[in-house]
Amino acid sequence: MRALTVFFALIATVAGSYGGFQLMRAVGPADLSNEFGREDNAAIDGNLLQSKNFALVVEALERELGPDGRVQHLSVELLEAYATATVGDRRVRVEVDAAGRSQQRDAGEATPAGTVPVSKIDPEALDRITAAAREETGSPVERLMLQGGGRQWSVDMLRGEPDSFIANLDGKGLRLSGEPNPVPQGAAPDSLLRAKNLQPVLDAIAKEGDRVHDLTVWPERVIAVVAKGRREVNLYFGYEAELQSRDVRALTSSRGSIPLSRIDPKAIERMARHPAAKGLKNAQYALLRSDPFENKPRWLLYLADDNDDRPYITANLKGRNVSWPGRQ
Repeated sequence: MRALTVFFALIATVAGSYGGFQLMRAVGPADLSNEFGREDNAAIDGNLLQSKNFALVVEALERELGPDGRVQHLSVELLEAYATATVGDRRVRVEVDAAGRSQQRDAGEATPAGTVPVSKIDPEALDRITAAAREETGSPVERLMLQGGGRQWSVDMLRGEPDSFIANLDGKGLRLSGEPNPVPQGAAPDSLLRAKNLQPVLDAIAKEGDRVHDLTVWPERVIAVVAKGRREVNLYFGYEAELQSRDVRALTSSRGSIPLSRIDPKAIERMARHPAAKGLKNAQYALLRSDPFENKPRWLLYLADDNDDRPYITANLKGRNVSWPGRQ
């Protein structure tokens, strides 16, 4: 009887071993080094906060989003990166691991939001940011985040003070939030103060209405208030005339308006060429306002902070007849 018991126990052991062998054949052990999130540490030299490795993230975004891919938000840490982007009418999330492998999942219907083309994300920017930030605090960078609308990097430090900065898309102009940008943006090629970049915005505004209450133009954004029947539409545009938000409100009856056809996109550049302005590089932003009582719309071009004696200049709708406060 005892021998029979031992015999059946032996059979059970063999069967269990065979079943375990079959399970291992089905699910492992296998080479998982090429799967997302399973880095081959021996093959990784450094981290994604270094430009040579961040280039893998840019390549992954191009692979996942296509040549016309646009990124709303990008977060980069030592061993992983996450991006929210738009593809057609869908919003997607792209995840990239330390070896440059990527995966994508749908995140719902796309809504108006600021974006930056993948083609404009420069890997070399990360080395510029981390070097400048370390010089400021003596501490390494913990995380970088890119916001597509403003096209600026947010910088979180691992320790030390200050513990955060912002920087331009190209990695230059490191500064505290709220500090003026040390790199002039008014004269940048994609500045909306330039006529060639402002014209597409005016074309987009025309789809909402033909009379403008207010127009404010910064190098990186435009805010317009447009009359539409008995209501007004508040529009927020970013680079490349990209609509980022739209809000409809009750019309304020006392507000004056300007026919859109009278707004000249070259007016700001004309004002900036005046000796009092010292060029677009010295321009911060421009306002176009209509006085409901005098019916004399005028441009106001605000200048850099170091122009204390002349903080802004004014001009007519064509950007001519330049004047400023206190001019005799």
